[in-house]
Amino acid sequence: RGDYFDVADRVIALDNFVPQDVTAQAQAIAHAHPTDRQPEGGASFGELTPRIPIPSSLDPSRGKREVKVRVRGVDAIAFGTDEIDLSAVEQLVNPGQLRAIAAALVDAKSSALDGHTPIPAILDAIMAQIHTASLDSLTPKPLGDAVAFRRFELAAALNRLRSLRVQP
Repeated sequence: RGDYFDVADRVIALDNFVPQDVTAQAQAIAHAHPTDRQPEGGASFGELTPRIPIPSSLDPSRGKREVKVRVRGVDAIAFGTDEIDLSAVEQLVNPGQLRAIAAALVDAKSSALDGHTPIPAILDAIMAQIHTASLDSLTPKPLGDAVAFRRFELAAALNRLRSLRVQP
């Protein structure tokens, strides 16, 4: 029996790789085997507090170099003095994606971070810039080997940056 059949709006099962709507059967199982689970959290999730990065916490500098970024395969980006571990982000399959993400983070430091912009708006601005101009718009000189990435992978890199601080 399914643990969450009683709260599911729709249940889809795969039968020989063909999706089947089995919501009615799941509801029958949930009715026959009620859980003792108590509702939690009330009627709404609540208000999300926007995370606004502090610009100085996104620092790609190291020593005398204003920008020091390096890609390590598809697992990590050395970003200034920090290392961003992306080994668990399975959608990253090409080092060129990490190079483009590193360039996007550096670009965010110089253009998108003003101390008032929440992370979703920063991600939207970077992705719009790439869509309108190209990946090469992220750097003063074309990368040549930049590979497209999704907003989710950029967010994963930003959220894994240990030095990132947000306003309270």
